[in-house]
Amino acid sequence: MRNFSLKLFTILIIAAAIAGCSTNKKPESEYIDAAKAKFDEKKYDESISLYREFIKEYPKSDKAIFAYNQIAGIQIDALKDQKAGINTYKELAEKFPGTKEAKQSMFMIAFIYDETLKDKDNAVKSYKEFLAKYPTDTDPNDKMSESAKTMLEVLQSGKSIEEIIQQNIDKMGNQSAGDSVKINTKDVEDKKLEKTKESPRVPPVKKDEDKKPTN
Repeated sequence: MRNFSLKLFTILIIAAAIAGCSTNKKPESEYIDAAKAKFDEKKYDESISLYREFIKEYPKSDKAIFAYNQIAGIQIDALKDQKAGINTYKELAEKFPGTKEAKQSMFMIAFIYDETLKDKDNAVKSYKEFLAKYPTDTDPNDKMSESAKTMLEVLQSGKSIEEIIQQNIDKMGNQSAGDSVKINTKDVEDKKLEKTKESPRVPPVKKDEDKKPTN
């Protein structure tokens, strides 16, 4: 009986210690501020570790997306580790689907493969994956889908981006001209119809053979 009581007491002590640790979790701002401070000190690995710790402790926080973006930025710009940055963007897109940051992350993956790593195969693959998920831009201020289509066309056609843009401008110009012709033709037909409706009924003209001969 004594041994049983001792075991029960030990279990309760451990449970209380665990509960105490969970309630004494550092606030969100403390993690973020510490990570920013380490970044300012150019202690990039420590900054990333603090952001990672924050994400682990607060995975559903509104600031988790911010932390992922900060990590990716440090990896790409400060550490020049483009592939690590790509993996972080992939993680962000998977953890927060349906957000504008997820769309930005998928675009950045393709852009890094294209512009920085010069990895054409992965760039084409990533742009296609992006466009399969985001075929059009729903926000008028967001032109990522439009840009992805242009960049993919550049990669697949071998043309320069300037040539592609000019080609699209010419195409839009021809389409506008065609639409204008269609509109003008319709206007003419409408005016003819309107003129017919407004005109008084004209009696039919008799043919020569219908006319009676005069004496």
